[in-house]
Amino acid sequence: MPRGNGIKLLLLAGSLVSGAISASGQERPIIIGYERFHSDSPSVEGGRILYNELGCVNCHDRESGLPERKGPELNGILERSHPDWVRSFLKHPSQHKPGTNMPNFHLEDQEVEAVMHYLASIAPEKELGKAFKFVNAERGMALYHDFGCAACHEPSPDFYPADGKPDPGSYTYPHVALPELKQKYDIDSLSAFLYNTHLFRPSGRMPQFALDREDGGDLAAHLLDFQNGDATYYPSIPKFESKESLADLGRTIVEARNCVACHTISGAKDLIPEVFPISSGISLDGLKNHPDYSLGDGQIQSLERFLNNSPTVETPALTQLQALNCMACHDRDGSGGPDIARRVYFSGDHDLGDTGRYPPPLTEIGRKLQPEWLQGVLDGKNKVRPYLQTQMPVFGRSVKGLASALARDDQSNSKIDFPEGHGEVGQKLLGTIGGLNCITCHNWGERRSLGIKALDLSNMTNRLQLDWLHDYLINPAEYRSNTLMPSFWPNGQASNTDILAGNTKAQIASIYEFAKSGIGIPEGFPDQNSTAFEIIPTDRPVVQRSFMAGIGTHALLVGFPEGIHLAFDGQSGEPAILWKGRFFDAYRTWYSRFPEFENPLGSDIVFWPISENEGERKYRGYRLDSAGIPEFVLELNGSQLFERYIPKTDESGTSGMQRVIRYTRESQLKDPRLRHPDSVTTIELPDQDPMTRTFLYQW
Repeated sequence: MPRGNGIKLLLLAGSLVSGAISASGQERPIIIGYERFHSDSPSVEGGRILYNELGCVNCHDRESGLPERKGPELNGILERSHPDWVRSFLKHPSQHKPGTNMPNFHLEDQEVEAVMHYLASIAPEKELGKAFKFVNAERGMALYHDFGCAACHEPSPDFYPADGKPDPGSYTYPHVALPELKQKYDIDSLSAFLYNTHLFRPSGRMPQFALDREDGGDLAAHLLDFQNGDATYYPSIPKFESKESLADLGRTIVEARNCVACHTISGAKDLIPEVFPISSGISLDGLKNHPDYSLGDGQIQSLERFLNNSPTVETPALTQLQALNCMACHDRDGSGGPDIARRVYFSGDHDLGDTGRYPPPLTEIGRKLQPEWLQGVLDGKNKVRPYLQTQMPVFGRSVKGLASALARDDQSNSKIDFPEGHGEVGQKLLGTIGGLNCITCHNWGERRSLGIKALDLSNMTNRLQLDWLHDYLINPAEYRSNTLMPSFWPNGQASNTDILAGNTKAQIASIYEFAKSGIGIPEGFPDQNSTAFEIIPTDRPVVQRSFMAGIGTHALLVGFPEGIHLAFDGQSGEPAILWKGRFFDAYRTWYSRFPEFENPLGSDIVFWPISENEGERKYRGYRLDSAGIPEFVLELNGSQLFERYIPKTDESGTSGMQRVIRYTRESQLKDPRLRHPDSVTTIELPDQDPMTRTFLYQW
């Protein structure tokens, strides 16, 4: 039979099955890559995605050019999935996982039961392991949205992103539906699946996230809506006892339906060792055993276009990206990426704008990245954007060949002819001393930028190809809209004409050459390895404002030459930390636009207990006496009080800090917020002034 007629008959058979079985309630399969990019009109690439992702290629002799897609491993399936759910799923797949690509074989009840006994007889190859005893559903909900699960699956209705919940009507393509999780899993099996996804689904369509056991348990608790917190209280999957006689019948049914074409089942045999040739067509007599996908008209037409297309045409890399649903997070050539509704669930460093929240575009990615680096990204090894909350997961064997396909599709017909680069020039251009101030925003190896924390430039030659870098630096906005990255070579003209006579190609080649050399750092980084920015009080106390861990953004640090120091909380108007030894390193406080919360340099650190919110104590500033010792001014219930801290050492050599509190009203002598550290010896000293209280803290 000619190939064209055979294909037509095959598709007619699929259509007949679809129409004849409509009363069963079987819904058409939902393949996101097809639904989002090809469902509007039939296409060859849409048909290619369907042919591969539905598993047609697993039985027929026409190659798809896409990575293998198979169902989950069935060894031990009844130990990790509830038998009642598996039984119901075998009977009516789409009713228990909407849009599933598992066809309906219309098994009779006794056939389903026999298959159940056969599946129960197949032991798992590895132990599932247990979830953590204590699980946190609230943390799991945060992880679900931070990691990027909501890019593919439906967001949790109880989660409220910082930018507000989206309008339900702003979703433009369907979610990847989840099965009835509470009916299918217990907390241990779902935790194990999330922790090591590819152990059970090696085809990689469900990617593997970098989780630990605690993450897996918390995510499982969220998805199962288990609020108890103690995983041992979650009901376990009941044991299904297999009967040998029924298991033998089940094996016969499984082999007759050729289930091993899509599933790994230890001991089961292929129905036919050879694939079914498409060119031979399909007989109507075989319809009763034909899997029922209940395809829609558009899906059938797309399959027909693919099967009638020349099989020698190379598969576009874009089609593989669509099939793997990479486009849920990334766009390529203006297509894909999260829609407006899903964008609110992407989080990261808002100071970097869109770049700090959304994964990078894949436009010209094969021309942008070095081949080895691109493969490392796909293998989950190379990560350069720690500011993104959304993870780049691992797709396993499904991305084999993707890097080379991207390099093939993105190759440029013309190469740029660069002059020789000069490393010392690149060192200056990247820096802040007569350069382009790149290190103001970008990290360089272990050295943090002087401002926002954009990605590290020291490894640019390992990551980027020079031709792409040249074009990007000339017009960054063309490659990523809303980027904060400016162009220092607008329209190809250098903004700094004093270096290399303003030769754009020579300047960019020099930046690349300096990074490639791995020698030195850009000019302008402070010498953070010396004590140049360590504040060392000598003859007078030093007061320094900073962000301090355990206090917040209103810390006032007071360093004394005696080597005993104080951190005062300018928001609550109370002391917060005492310590001895070295005082403070001000490098990040002075040089970073977004300083981090710092810690004391010294030792013997003492933390003040957190006060209850009693009284109306308000900080009003400080003033220095003639010796440079600050006196903090506060208000308490409408009148003033003053606090001073003075280092003291007694005759035995025990050092400490003296705290003097002067009140303006007698009623304030019982300060309701007065607290002392538990870990020090507190001595209240007598005072000549009845309106003054003095304490000595020794430790």
